[in-house]
Amino acid sequence: MSGTLRIIWDYDGPIGQVNSSFPYNFDERKLLREIENVDTILDLAKKFSIPMTFACTGFSAEPGDYPYHIGDQLKKINSQGHEIASHSWRHEWFPFLTNEQIRLSLSRSKFALETCVGVQGAVKGFVIPFSRPMSWYARGALSLGDRAFGPWRKGASLGSLIKLIGEAGYKWTRVFYRPIWQELLSDRTQNRNYSKSWENYHVVTLIPSHYFGFDQIAKDYLLSAINHGGDLVISGHPAALSFGREESLENLVTFLELTASERDQGKLLVKTVSEGLFNLNE
Repeated sequence: MSGTLRIIWDYDGPIGQVNSSFPYNFDERKLLREIENVDTILDLAKKFSIPMTFACTGFSAEPGDYPYHIGDQLKKINSQGHEIASHSWRHEWFPFLTNEQIRLSLSRSKFALETCVGVQGAVKGFVIPFSRPMSWYARGALSLGDRAFGPWRKGASLGSLIKLIGEAGYKWTRVFYRPIWQELLSDRTQNRNYSKSWENYHVVTLIPSHYFGFDQIAKDYLLSAINHGGDLVISGHPAALSFGREESLENLVTFLELTASERDQGKLLVKTVSEGLFNLNE
């Protein structure tokens, strides 16, 4: 039996790092470090022959000066066989946006990224910034952490947002949500595996993220996916390689070593998100 692994990187880019920072806690060295970490990831991906998916902010692909515009690096990612997905235009908090702002972010980021790499239609996936919203009213999921609610806000419910994502031409998006009764009954000390399986919703394939990080928990997930013939999605942030926690560089290296070993033994397939996925939409 064999499993399948897909690795997604939430590449915020300098604009996303600024938007994600706590007020007055800005340090430009962190912006440069994230860019350098992506080069390190690309070197490791090449060493182990592992394809990955990089969800990038569209602002980073716009023409302009380094480090806020990093088109050359995005072209490098694409040329090395990795998938480019959108991580919005400037890493917005979608529950707060108006419907028109959502549409503009979705369309502009896709346009900028595809223009940068020179391949129309190359950007098939959308990774929602901050993984918000986690609310999906029709499915009984309500997250107070979204901080915005109501049917007039399309970005405040996954169900409404996914429809807009599909209308913008995307084929897949990564989702986090869990019904309230699961929240109440679960052991909060355990890893939270929100939506666990692939499904279609309004022409968009919903991709679960099973875990953020590359530590022993991620390795256990990988071995379990192999033993059960399952599909596993592991996500990470390039900036976090420098933090020394679950997503550290040390953990990433050992995780990729295990991944390459299992793949070379014929026990594991490693793919980009889009690879072999879209028969679900046909």
